[in-house]
Amino acid sequence: MTTAVVAPARPGPWAAARTLVVVAAVTALFVVVVPRVSGAPWALVGQQLARVPVPELGLLGLLWATGLLLHTITLTGALPGLTHRRALTLSLTGSAVANVLPLGGAAGIALNYRMVRAWGHDRAAFAAYTVVTNTWDVLAKLLLPLLVLPVALLLDHGALTRWAGTATVATVLLAVAAAVVAVLAASPVCAERTGRAVDRAARPLLRRLGSTREPHVEAWLLGLQSQCSWLVRHRWRQLTLGMSAYTAMLALLMLACFAIAGVGIGPGAVLLAFAVERLLTLAGLTPGGAGVVEVGLVGVAVALGGAPVAAVAGVLLYRVFTFGIEIPVGGAGLAAWLWAHR
Repeated sequence: MTTAVVAPARPGPWAAARTLVVVAAVTALFVVVVPRVSGAPWALVGQQLARVPVPELGLLGLLWATGLLLHTITLTGALPGLTHRRALTLSLTGSAVANVLPLGGAAGIALNYRMVRAWGHDRAAFAAYTVVTNTWDVLAKLLLPLLVLPVALLLDHGALTRWAGTATVATVLLAVAAAVVAVLAASPVCAERTGRAVDRAARPLLRRLGSTREPHVEAWLLGLQSQCSWLVRHRWRQLTLGMSAYTAMLALLMLACFAIAGVGIGPGAVLLAFAVERLLTLAGLTPGGAGVVEVGLVGVAVALGGAPVAAVAGVLLYRVFTFGIEIPVGGAGLAAWLWAHR
């Protein structure tokens, strides 16, 4: 199949400035903030990482790959007809784009849309897929502390006693936030009112621009909400199984990274740090949470009693596999897809 090649638009000055600001912020977070939060100089962290045996790195890679494969259970559940191989391609390529571009999440979705359309899925199916998978991801991250806190206190009660009150309050607030997200996502009334408000605001704007086109956002949102409701009713088990298995594998990966680096905190404390890390990835202030996640996770690991140098090394190991490695692997997958559809 051949398609016309269109030259990409040159980025404007605002886009270039935004990129420079993001790069400067991420650099400052790594170079300045991480050592201050942890008290660990980068030279010692590098020595700690250099001592990690190659076979153990292979084990971490196996855990990472297994987690991605399990995640395809959720993706194939949200888009009927999608194969696991193609779901893995969507996951890796979308992550690669999101991890290198400011506000890259939107670019990753646009890329995935092009790929899904090339595979024969329609726009409505992709819209429902995007809403359902992102809703399931947000709900999993908001509800995770509710599941982790009792287990963490049971495993490391003595070490976590002083944090129990704060963690409990945060968990309750996050559970309430998850309930609000679930209600809004499942409510046709919310979709109707939101669409109607957008239609009313957009109609006079279109008239001023000389267009007679009707926005029809209300009808579109109601159709999207109906399709999402169908997916949730018929595929909720598959969606939940895939997301749960993927999250569990990420937790196991963090446990392994911290153990290999010799952080020196118990499994309960690691699980609590993992719950915080999942929440930090929702911030979206930098591509893939780069810098923000590392600073927050290092701070939590050290506060829970982790050795500073080992804590930074363990966090970097974990982020290499959940953030860094997805860029070249996803980029290779994207190149292969573009070649196949040149």
